[in-house]
Amino acid sequence: MGFLRLPSFGTECILSTLRLPRRTPVWLFPHAIHYCCRAISIHKRPSQNSNPQKYTVGWICAVTTEFVAARAFFDEKHDQLETIADNDNNNYALGKIGKHNVVMAVLPKSEYGTTSAATVARDMLRSFPNIRFGLMVGIGGGVPSAKHDIRLGDVVVSARSNGKGGVFQYDYGKTIQEHAFVTTGSLNQPPQLLLTALSGLESEYELKGHQLSAHIDRALEQWPRLRQKYSRPPPDSDRLYRPDVVHPDSSDECGEVCSDDPACLVDRKERGEQEDDPAIHYGLVASANQLMKDALARDKLAASMDVLCFEMEAAGLMNHFPCVVIRGICDYSDSHKNKEWQGFAAMMAAAYAKDLLHQIPPSKVEAEKPISEVLSSIESIGNETKHAVMSMASDHRFAKIERWLSPPDYSTNANLARKRRHPGTGAWLLNSPAFQEWKLGLRQHLWLYGLAGCGKTILSTTILDRLLQIDTHTTLAFFFDFSDPGKQKLENLLRSLAVQLYHTGNEAARRLDTLFASHDDGRRQPDTNALSACVDTMIQTAGKVFIIIDALDECTAREELLQWLKHLASRKAQLIVTGRPEVEFQSAIPRSFGKRNCVELDKNVINADIRSYIEATLEQKRDFVDKKLSPSILDDIRDKIGDGADGMFRWAACQLESLARCLSPAAIEIALESLPSDLNETYRRMIQSIPSEYKSSAIRLLQFLVHTKRPLTLAEAIEVIATEINQEPRGFDVKRRLFQAADILRYCPSLVTIAEATNYAETVDELHLAHFSVKEYLLEQAEFDLESASIVITKTCLTYLGDIKNNCSTIRSDFPMARYAAEYWTEYAVSAETSEEIVRTTVSFLRDETTFQRWCRLYQADRPWDNEPGPPRAPRLYYACLAELAGAARDLTTEGADVNAQGGWFGNALQAASLKGKLEVVQILLDKGADVNAQGGEYDNALQAASYNGNPEIVQLLLDKGADVNTQGGVYDNALQAASSNGHQEVVQLLLDKGADVNAQGGYINAQGGPAGNALQAASYNGNREVVQLLLDKGADVNAQGSRYGNALQAASYNGNPEIVQLLLDKGANVNAQGGGYGNALQAASSNGHQEVVQLLLDKGADVKA
Repeated sequence: MGFLRLPSFGTECILSTLRLPRRTPVWLFPHAIHYCCRAISIHKRPSQNSNPQKYTVGWICAVTTEFVAARAFFDEKHDQLETIADNDNNNYALGKIGKHNVVMAVLPKSEYGTTSAATVARDMLRSFPNIRFGLMVGIGGGVPSAKHDIRLGDVVVSARSNGKGGVFQYDYGKTIQEHAFVTTGSLNQPPQLLLTALSGLESEYELKGHQLSAHIDRALEQWPRLRQKYSRPPPDSDRLYRPDVVHPDSSDECGEVCSDDPACLVDRKERGEQEDDPAIHYGLVASANQLMKDALARDKLAASMDVLCFEMEAAGLMNHFPCVVIRGICDYSDSHKNKEWQGFAAMMAAAYAKDLLHQIPPSKVEAEKPISEVLSSIESIGNETKHAVMSMASDHRFAKIERWLSPPDYSTNANLARKRRHPGTGAWLLNSPAFQEWKLGLRQHLWLYGLAGCGKTILSTTILDRLLQIDTHTTLAFFFDFSDPGKQKLENLLRSLAVQLYHTGNEAARRLDTLFASHDDGRRQPDTNALSACVDTMIQTAGKVFIIIDALDECTAREELLQWLKHLASRKAQLIVTGRPEVEFQSAIPRSFGKRNCVELDKNVINADIRSYIEATLEQKRDFVDKKLSPSILDDIRDKIGDGADGMFRWAACQLESLARCLSPAAIEIALESLPSDLNETYRRMIQSIPSEYKSSAIRLLQFLVHTKRPLTLAEAIEVIATEINQEPRGFDVKRRLFQAADILRYCPSLVTIAEATNYAETVDELHLAHFSVKEYLLEQAEFDLESASIVITKTCLTYLGDIKNNCSTIRSDFPMARYAAEYWTEYAVSAETSEEIVRTTVSFLRDETTFQRWCRLYQADRPWDNEPGPPRAPRLYYACLAELAGAARDLTTEGADVNAQGGWFGNALQAASLKGKLEVVQILLDKGADVNAQGGEYDNALQAASYNGNPEIVQLLLDKGADVNTQGGVYDNALQAASSNGHQEVVQLLLDKGADVNAQGGYINAQGGPAGNALQAASYNGNREVVQLLLDKGADVNAQGSRYGNALQAASYNGNPEIVQLLLDKGANVNAQGGGYGNALQAASSNGHQEVVQLLLDKGADVKA
């Protein structure tokens, strides 16, 4: 073959650039000329173009891969500026794309996140003051879902969705499974100029398809060195793993260590010839300061916010650097990070950005104001960013804690009491010697007790309001509440106090931060003992603390509460509690507080308050003023109600409400002559007086309120009234809805009340029973017992769900009770299954395709976080077993339902039933041939699910039926680790007796960075001494390595349990063993401030330099 020797003038440098030898084959010469021409076409233009005033488009990249891809799409390159602004540390690439002068910058190496992006944007605007808008172009993690078929190499473009301006900022600490997200900001949408261009480009792609792959091919021809890293990878490397399949905790490539078993992958059909591949998607981009690598967390946010992509920089730009975000998808925001696709994804994003710029006329850009003029000053951006980041860090931290503990809001009760309080009520108590001495610290605690209806909650609110006026101490409050199941347990009280104390900051807040961290950064919920210990230490560090706790008698866990009060009585906090003088309290509280500090509310002074209240009502309430009552009738009302109240505000209020409804003076006189003797008689008369046409609906509404699973909103209560289950025509009818929401009070006058509640900054009206005594009275009536009421409520919910028909996207707003009915009907149905009619109704509801689909699209019990769970993911039998509906499970299996069908979060019906813990349901499935060792789902098998739940009867039944005690897989890898993690000693013993391997390792909780690598580490971390001792006695290796904390000693040290640390050391734990996330036990204990454990480790020879 001949060679052509090229002349040396100027060609040598070109050939060198193209990496061609000086003796080039003749047949390559035309190609060389072609590349030379291409090279010349993008060669640097004269330096006069590098004038900072000429650049109108700012393009920011996060990493070098994105920067390289972006530069490959310049049509023309410009020289660097000779000088840039002081303190501008950015590295720039300048050039032209289309007719636009573009400046590109990349974040500093190894720096990511919103703050770094904001800093780069700030400096860019200093040096290039005429920039009109920005592009954030690069790679991101996709969020594939049934709604959005997102694949590797696709492009996501930020666009307004769900009321958010294209990008929203979120946080919830570390993205760990079972967490809720905290939205910390919805960020400004891009300029109208960009939005118009986006629409134009989208329509062009819709008509013609895009040519982005061709653009990339041309760029790679121009830059052949990029082919290996930036070309499209083979299709079989695009693997979407199921959310429960997690990459092992190692640096190995996914292709080497993750299974390619189809059962681990999501099956997706190939894209058709008429579909764009890669595809372009428009929607919401989620931005945070941490990498999303948790598929379960990803899916939760996708379900609740319709997010398409996760990334880490855009939120730092949107409010100070108007831009559109363009992300090529390089992974699926899960643990299977995929570097293989990063180069191509970056090229796709850059190619799209180039097409977008071609859509924008330069004249339109020039007409826009420079960003630097829109913002008040460049320096303010830096300061604002700094302050915003600091503020967000604090707000994010509090939001994470609040979401984790989900404390009930006591202010609902206090506000309702304030509305009812007559001015001056309770002044006698504030001036009493007992309260004055308590406030001065001469009495540490007070128990104020009185009979039902004497106004204790109003007095508690009066005390609270007085204490809130004093700023020399911390005031905490909690109101137990019969009408709200979320305010009836000691745990609810502790959660509320913990979050209130967190607001005080400093050391008290640090103690709760430690508890959060010790529970896998909020992945697990603390038990009552852990909460109590934490609140105790928070109180000790919070300075002077006053605590008001109202309505002890409305707590359903009285023994626990009294134990806690006994402990608190020995601490330094000052406490006031109120309640009825019930037997348990009369016995226990005087021993804890001292008899002197147990003060009965004086009936005489309460009566004086009642008389004042009666007088004010007669003088001010229109129902009385408009009647122009004679002085004699007014005197009669004052005397007979004032004398009859006998210290019961509630009784007096009910009688006044009854009199207000009287239509004539004679009716008032008759009523005054026959006043009820007590509250029970009052309530009996009220129910008797309900008009017959309202009676059935009123009773049903009261049944809902007595047995509500959460407070019923006013809108939901109206839907109850609008659903007829007894008379024809049966069913829900919008025409039965009330004209005025407040008219619902006419159905049950004086028995119910409307209360205003706040839920995540949203205020809603709720319907409550008017008083605890109302609930007590109703529960004494046969039709309000749990079984009878549950039958009625189940029928109402199923009737409602069967009749509502609407688009899935609007069904919740159009039918307010849809979510409540979908979420709770099964709970009522369990209590109602003694009725064969209910069983038949339930099975019919499940069997009907329309109602089954509607129910699942509203709520799925194995995905309670998902506001839009989509179609059913499992057969009907699975959902019946998950709901513990034994009758329905029996009938469905009799009709031939497949007991081994796969599907749902828990894999199959047997695993779901074993987790929930209803023996009858498990037995039904096994009798019908359920495979006891079937694998799949969260816990992989039924035995692990039952072991996690700690149900020894079900564990024994499964083992008797042949369950493999050492089966590997699932969230805890094996049954023994699941039982040990939750401290179920009886189950641990049972499994060990059946041959469980005490040293079995594994579990994706380990790969995910969780604490449990084996049963001993799980038990040590979670602090159950008896289980730790049992495992050690059975031969557990005290120095076994693995997991987030390396070994059992490090796990126990991190969680600060000196008793378990001592036990492990006594059993030969190596105090200086290395490994895990903290290196060794001493560092783990030190990181969480556990001084006692640190000292214990040092005493045992821990090396401080290790």
